[in-house]
Amino acid sequence: MTDSLWKLYWVVWKNSFVYQGCATRREFWSFIIINLLVFFFIGAGSYFLFVDVIADKTSAGGMALAWAYFIFLPLRTVGPLILLIPVLSLGVRRMHDIGKSGWWFGGLLFTEFFFLPVLSIQVYYIFGNVLDDTYCQQVFRNINMGVSIIIAAVLLWLCCKPTKIKDPASPSAVMN
Repeated sequence: MTDSLWKLYWVVWKNSFVYQGCATRREFWSFIIINLLVFFFIGAGSYFLFVDVIADKTSAGGMALAWAYFIFLPLRTVGPLILLIPVLSLGVRRMHDIGKSGWWFGGLLFTEFFFLPVLSIQVYYIFGNVLDDTYCQQVFRNINMGVSIIIAAVLLWLCCKPTKIKDPASPSAVMN
């Protein structure tokens, strides 16, 4: 408990390819919250710098569009790709800490990012020929959003559960 949040953050990066052992709630949430703050400050700081400071009143709209294209979109696509492996290993270790298989975390992520889009495309293709296109898009957008919210809620619930491992010196716990 005496470890600082910053130290726990770097421990996760060092253990990016370690899928055995455990990760405490503090380790998990410090990594997630610090990354959210980093992305928020990069996005908000760059927006403030490029759109509010550099651009005048007449060019603010164009500068906001350039900011979205050159900073926001790459940050939104490259950032999660960089964090995919550390978050996956951290989530698997977090599941081990609560006494569950790591497949709970990996399976829910797989369902969200691979299985659900493939299934949606197939069902949309089947019903798209029968139903009105606009209605079909709205129905599947709502279904996808609902399933994504359920998966996110289950992941949040699992990651917030208290630890089940009582002895940190046990063979199943990782020494950092």
